[in-house]
Amino acid sequence: MRSSALSRAAHTLLVSTLTNELRESNPKLLMVGAGGHARVLQELLAEAGIALSGYVAPADGSSLLVGDLQRYDEAELVSGEGDLDPIDFLLVNGIGSAGPITARARVYAQLKQAGFNFLQLDAQTAHISESALLSEGVQVLHKAVVHTDARIDENTIVNTGAIVEHHNVIGANCHIAIGAVLGGMVEVGDNTHVGANATVLQGVKIGSNCIIGAGAVVTRDVPDNQTAIGVPAVARANGGQQ
Repeated sequence: MRSSALSRAAHTLLVSTLTNELRESNPKLLMVGAGGHARVLQELLAEAGIALSGYVAPADGSSLLVGDLQRYDEAELVSGEGDLDPIDFLLVNGIGSAGPITARARVYAQLKQAGFNFLQLDAQTAHISESALLSEGVQVLHKAVVHTDARIDENTIVNTGAIVEHHNVIGANCHIAIGAVLGGMVEVGDNTHVGANATVLQGVKIGSNCIIGAGAVVTRDVPDNQTAIGVPAVARANGGQQ
């Protein structure tokens, strides 16, 4: 597992350093969101011996998280009201993409603006190349692969069993969904969702604000603000709506 820094400066730490710093500085680890994706991440953290201190969610929302966890309201963190100093907290973005992918990006941006840092994590069964570069808040789930010299920008999910091959460049706030396969040299812009079991052939470039449908086979470039579905995938304008 890797982590963003436990200070206001963002950089990457190895799991041993993460564990030591958590023991020494003891920040409160908060899950942002309390749905299915948040519960998966809670379990990944537990497998690494790291427990949550609380979660961030609306008062009227239901929670799938387990344990006696303190709830914080998002508005408290964003506004800086009370004694919520960002230096005392480390966040995990547990908002998935069952709804609009922009919701996850919005919350991440607001909390970063408020001074908070986000944990970067990978499951113990994931394979991440030593030459890959993952930015703050990236999450790599069970049996996913991030291969040689891949680059993944902040707040992106590489979900269960997905494959990000060599020299891929993946933008911020993306979701590479369950079982998706991205061949070598693929580029994906910001705020793009690659659906479950989709395949993107080697060297294809996908723009920002795109949706690649589940099971699609993408054989040619997809411009910004497009939805691509089918085998082979056919793209159409989506107006930038996620």
